[in-house]
Amino acid sequence: MRRSDEPVYWGLFGAGGMVVGMALPALLVLMLLQGLGVNCFHYFNVIANPFGALMVFCIIAGCLWHGLHRIYHSLHDLLIKPTPLHHYVLYWGALVLTVLAGVLVFGYCMIKNGILNLSFA
Repeated sequence: MRRSDEPVYWGLFGAGGMVVGMALPALLVLMLLQGLGVNCFHYFNVIANPFGALMVFCIIAGCLWHGLHRIYHSLHDLLIKPTPLHHYVLYWGALVLTVLAGVLVFGYCMIKNGILNLSFA
């Protein structure tokens, strides 16, 4: 019998569910207050700090893995039998989007802190 990789995805799903349930609502409230004119924080100042960048990255990555794993298992509810193609598209999509989020968030953090210099002149 072939070993399943499903426990890894369930672990990421559980971690993402905790992020979605705990951290995302707090972040959304702060962003709403910022939009209403209350100066709680400035998003770009948050991700300029390496710890803030790590927290924002964890929220984005957790939401991605949680959401795409939920979509994969919701195919049963839509009477669609998940195939290996669904598996690869959704989980590789989550991985690619997570890497892209990491490059953007940590790239901005490194540029803002002077670690990475992108001057083309």
